[in-house]
Amino acid sequence: MAKTNWWRAPETRSACLLGVGLLVIFGVSEAVLWWLADTSPVPFVVLFIVAAILTGLWIIRWSRRTMAGLQQASDQLAAARHGQANYAIALNDEGLFSQLNNQVYHYVRQTEALRSDLQRDRDQLSQAITDIAHQLRTPIATIGNLSELLAADNVPLTKAELIRQNDRLAQLVAQLILLARIDTHTLSQQKQPILVDTLLKSSLNPLLPLISDKNLKIAWQVPATLQVQVNPDLFREAVINVLKNASEHAPAGSTLTIAAAETPMAVTISLTNQGPAIAPTDLPRLFDRFYRGVHSDPNNVGIGLAIAAGIAQASDGHLQAANTTAGVTFTFSLYK
Repeated sequence: MAKTNWWRAPETRSACLLGVGLLVIFGVSEAVLWWLADTSPVPFVVLFIVAAILTGLWIIRWSRRTMAGLQQASDQLAAARHGQANYAIALNDEGLFSQLNNQVYHYVRQTEALRSDLQRDRDQLSQAITDIAHQLRTPIATIGNLSELLAADNVPLTKAELIRQNDRLAQLVAQLILLARIDTHTLSQQKQPILVDTLLKSSLNPLLPLISDKNLKIAWQVPATLQVQVNPDLFREAVINVLKNASEHAPAGSTLTIAAAETPMAVTISLTNQGPAIAPTDLPRLFDRFYRGVHSDPNNVGIGLAIAAGIAQASDGHLQAANTTAGVTFTFSLYK
């Protein structure tokens, strides 16, 4: 940023005019006093010269301080524009430019936050595109290979596999769309009261074949009258994803505990299986998109829990997982 010549600044000219005006008034007053006193003019001349010097020094000091304050704000804005802001709010005084400097400070901080958010969003978008391309590549390649293997003697088997891969691809696309809606904060916020008992039972229905195949027992600990305010369809998707994960990692013949409770601050929904503990390295990243832990199925995409956590957050709550003595517990907390 180019430095401003403070001698040529309008503020300096205004201060000089003010000083000249004061000196004229002071000089005229001295002349009148000298004329009335009828004494030697030397003391009055000396006093006028001293006043002129002091006025000049005051003008110089005031102008320099004024221009320094403006230059500081200008330099700070220029640094913020180039991402090099280093504003020391502690150095700000209560002078003429205090409010301006404070506004510059807040502007710089907001600019830095927006720049950081923009960079984070760009990084997430880049990573998401990479992950999506990787996830879509596998079923598409499989379908292509199966198409090449089509023959009269194996049409039924190949057709069944094609249908399975197509269903998997359709499910993946639907999940990716939901994940994109979570990222862009465009999930429906149309909440309505619903019984937790009804919500959980409807979430359990699509998983009954899996539960039956593994001979899992259900321990139901949900109060019949407990209600929550959520988007039922959206939150049901989150519960299904967590229940599916808990069921898949539960040992055959074990018990799946589904519980709900109310506290002064929130309604909690807990889903507990008797499966192996989550590895310490997996636990902090369990809700990261496309992350697959050490016990994950090779066909697992790794976005189900990320979607569930995003929906929980959009529902004014959060989802957490913890290893317990009984197994692994997932807990939704929906704040009132």
